[in-house]
Amino acid sequence: MAPRRPGLGVPRCGLLSVVLRLCLSFNVDVKNSMTFSGPVEDLFGYTVQQYENEEGKWVLIGSPLAGQPRNRTGDVYKCPVGRGEALPCVKLDLPVNTSIPNVTEVKENMTFGATLVTNPKGGFLACGPLYAYRCGHLHYTTGICADVSPAFQVVNSIAPVQECGTQLDIVIVLDGSNSIYPWDSVTAFLNNLLERMDIGPKQTQVGIVQYGENVTHEFNLNTYASTEDVLLAANRIVQRGGRQTMTALGIDTARRRSWRPGAPAGASRR
Repeated sequence: MAPRRPGLGVPRCGLLSVVLRLCLSFNVDVKNSMTFSGPVEDLFGYTVQQYENEEGKWVLIGSPLAGQPRNRTGDVYKCPVGRGEALPCVKLDLPVNTSIPNVTEVKENMTFGATLVTNPKGGFLACGPLYAYRCGHLHYTTGICADVSPAFQVVNSIAPVQECGTQLDIVIVLDGSNSIYPWDSVTAFLNNLLERMDIGPKQTQVGIVQYGENVTHEFNLNTYASTEDVLLAANRIVQRGGRQTMTALGIDTARRRSWRPGAPAGASRR
């Protein structure tokens, strides 16, 4: 018989004790379980948090694609617990009040509810990682979070947005004399030009002057606050006509009288 080689021995009971200390255990109540159901296509249940306020106990459930098919912003549901009867979950409509002022927001497909964290001091934080804002034709995806009070009200919106640096004041001077025909070509030019602009209070502002024998302000800067409104107004402009073409007077009138008072210091004039 070969002699036994000396070595280190580990008591089996000691090894078992070490393994047990690394384990965490909990109980799952399968007898009194609760089931909350929602649209599968909205990713209902993507995030889940237990929550409690003065009204009682709740389960908060994130649904990042809620709002299909037209406006998939996402949302959070509150589902009551311990009321003695099965009550439906209620959508909180948090994206409606989760906004940053003075920017053109893109909330569609922002996956609100993909992040859901409760606050030990009360309330919770819900986020939409794909929230974006628009500067001209550029989109900046920053994400946004809503600080929600214990009463399920948005008290603050948090997103790292910056003001767009494209502030322009543009006055368009149109020749409306009899020498211009057909007028439809002028309207087509305006549509093609204006639909490319991002018009808003903190961005581009547009005014239009028409001249023939006389000069007319069709509308001034600050009259309209969106690209859609300016396009509608431009399509209502009719040719004023006239046998004389007062080009110099039209340009001079636009130069001296069209610029809005109190325009931002950084706004460029065109």
